[in-house]
Amino acid sequence: MPLVLQKATPADLLASVPAQYAAFHTVDPLHMLIYPSPIHPTPEVIQKTIARQETTWSDPHVEWVKIVDDQTGDFIAAAKWIFHDDSDEARWEQQIEPVWIEGQAKGNAGPGVEDYEYVKWAVEEMNWRRRERFRGPGAMLDLLFVAPAHHRRGAGKLLVQWGTKQADEKGWNTYVESSAAGKKLYENCGFVVEEDVMLKGGKERKEWTAYGEIPYLWLKREPQGQKP
Repeated sequence: MPLVLQKATPADLLASVPAQYAAFHTVDPLHMLIYPSPIHPTPEVIQKTIARQETTWSDPHVEWVKIVDDQTGDFIAAAKWIFHDDSDEARWEQQIEPVWIEGQAKGNAGPGVEDYEYVKWAVEEMNWRRRERFRGPGAMLDLLFVAPAHHRRGAGKLLVQWGTKQADEKGWNTYVESSAAGKKLYENCGFVVEEDVMLKGGKERKEWTAYGEIPYLWLKREPQGQKP
């Protein structure tokens, strides 16, 4: 069954947010910190996440794209790309307050997900890398997920290549953060691991030791296919 890439709209969030949780929840520690939920996401969690994601459509630097099955119309996958053609605009402000924790019901899955200061620290550990490394014109793949029932159909690769094509045409670098599971996909699309990150909260505060460690990869792709 053929896969088709299309621009996504806020109306797609009704299908994409459940797929996002199905792809990441309980297996990706960073996702559990940023999008807290019980083991089985409740309707309230889904609605709150839809509301959060809807706000990104007002950002002129953000492009959402999706993959659908051309025959069934089923939602398959989505990606959130960020493109910046300037060199001076501030990105990822320092010390973002994890306000998404406030008002959340207790009992969310994952270590430390209800510890406000711990989540704030972990998010800043991600964001300072983004601020320091994603400078000047460039692109970043901020989020990509494939509905588990549709793995190994090539949807992820299509979404990656859509964004890298835009970057190549402009001669821009492209960046992505990935779990170990996504490493092969990104390397096959030309990305190179620049840092094997390990966030160790216990080094910051002794009481955070019980939360364990959070691994992820920082990858960069230089523009390809440019004429000399």
